[in-house]
Amino acid sequence: MQVLLQTVIPVFSIILVGYAIGRIKKLDIQTLIDVIVYVSGPCLIFSSIASSDINVTDFMTIAGAALAIILIMALFVFLLLKLTYSDKKGLYLPMVFGNTSYLGYPVALFAFGMDGLSRAVVYDMMNALVIFSLGIYIVHHKNEIQEAFKVPLIYAVVIGLVFNLFKIPIPEVIFTPIEMIGMVTIPLALLVLGYKLTEIKISAAKIAFLASVFRLLGGFLVAVLIIKLFSIDGLVKNIIVLQAAMPSAVMAMILSAKYERDASLVASVVLITTVLSMLSIPLILSII
Repeated sequence: MQVLLQTVIPVFSIILVGYAIGRIKKLDIQTLIDVIVYVSGPCLIFSSIASSDINVTDFMTIAGAALAIILIMALFVFLLLKLTYSDKKGLYLPMVFGNTSYLGYPVALFAFGMDGLSRAVVYDMMNALVIFSLGIYIVHHKNEIQEAFKVPLIYAVVIGLVFNLFKIPIPEVIFTPIEMIGMVTIPLALLVLGYKLTEIKISAAKIAFLASVFRLLGGFLVAVLIIKLFSIDGLVKNIIVLQAAMPSAVMAMILSAKYERDASLVASVVLITTVLSMLSIPLILSII
């Protein structure tokens, strides 16, 4: 219970602060998002991986499991939309892709420390690769996998892994400021998430709620299937299950709006899953 309180309360308290700010004053938060994506996020990713005990086996296991979970979820959504004769292709994004960065990072950090965070980063890397390639292709019929290589995420992962695996020493005078800048990411991302939730109004409530349940429960069950099938255990298992069951990605909302594909419905699923995750995340943490 103490671990749950130490993990969940800080995370959602900061989200609520961001939500309150959004209600009180309207701001242009794109600058904050750019700081996270291009500056503090890469610093966090590099410092967490470079200083952790992650190894090639853990890296490949998490990356492979993440890819399998995402593709299986995408297949299930495809079948559901076919069976229900739905043309809401925008639903692929919130039903398949979880918020493995803005929410996944802080939960992993508070629950499992820096070692948990470094592994959560690997899962998020695969999530980002697929949403910027297959995800955009689905909602826009245009293959834009190059989008994933326009942000420093992948480079930070690779460079951090190289420093880690080859035990390359980093002078404290260099590593300390990188680490300090990186730690800004967690509270900043949660504030942005909370602020973004103020921009959402519920649309098609029944469909949005069913899609939200699918995202949270489906991700969890598929992850359990994968870890059982490949006998994955320990911290790697915990991170895979936790990340797979995250609420819908904020990026799903951004991309659906950009490509004008069921934007209001997608935003509704993001909001509902985030609210429901206040219950689902403590439950998952108690299980794993």
